[in-house]
Amino acid sequence: MPTLITREYTSAIENWNQAKSNYSEIQSVISPENVFTLYPGQVEWLDAQNDAEAYFCLEIGIFNNQLILICSPRTSTGDMKILPSYEYTTLAPLQSDLKLTQTKTYTLTSHYTLSVDLTKSKNDSDVNFPIMNQPVTGQQIAVDEIESWRENGMDWLSLESNEFNGERIFQNFFVPKQDLLQNPEDTTSIVGVFGLKYSPVYQRLLPTIIFISCFDDASAADIATRIPSNTYDWTRPSPPYRYSIIIQ
Repeated sequence: MPTLITREYTSAIENWNQAKSNYSEIQSVISPENVFTLYPGQVEWLDAQNDAEAYFCLEIGIFNNQLILICSPRTSTGDMKILPSYEYTTLAPLQSDLKLTQTKTYTLTSHYTLSVDLTKSKNDSDVNFPIMNQPVTGQQIAVDEIESWRENGMDWLSLESNEFNGERIFQNFFVPKQDLLQNPEDTTSIVGVFGLKYSPVYQRLLPTIIFISCFDDASAADIATRIPSNTYDWTRPSPPYRYSIIIQ
C-alpha cells in the first residue's frame, strides 16, 4: 500500500490548501468522474491506529501532482496523530462498473381474533416497513448525489475558489467508522465517490464522499442477502464541520 512519510504528508496537505484558491490548479488534479479506492488493509491500519471512538478522518492532499485521500488517525480528542508514515489512495478512474445494492426486509404480521367459542371472527394483517439505524443511503439518493457532483462539482469548486478564495472547500472528511468497517471479511475494496448534497443546516450544497463496498462476483449474491446495503453516506466535510461539533 502506498505511504507518505511525515514530511510528504505535511507537504501534501499544504499543497491542497494552497491549490484551493486557484481554480486552474484544482482543475489539474480533479476530474469529476474519478474516484478513490481503499483496500481492506488500509482500513485495518487506520482502525488500529485510530483512537477516536466513532469517526475516521480522511484528509485531502496533493502528492506528485495528484489528488490523494490520506488515512489520518486521530487521538480520542480528535487531534491528528504524528506517525512515521500515513497510508493513502489516489483519485483515479474507475477500473470496473460499480454495483449499488440495497436489501429491504418487510415483516408481515397477521392478527387473528378468536371468539369465546373459539371461532375465528376477525383477521387482519400489518406490513412493517424496514427501519434502519445504520447510515445507509438508498441507491437512487446515492446516484442522484453522484450525478450532481459529476454535472455540477467543477462549477461548485470554481465558485468556492473564486468567490470565497477556497476557504470553504473541504480539507478533510469525517467518516463514521461503520461506513468503512462493513463486512470486512467479504469486502475486496471500498470505492469513495464524490457527491453533492444539500445541507439544511448550512443552507447550501456540500460535498460528500459516498462509500460503496465491492465484492468479488462469487460472493456478491450471498452477501446481498445478509447486508441492508453496500452504500454508505454519512460523511461530513471539514470545513464547514468540525470534529468537536459532529461528536456532540
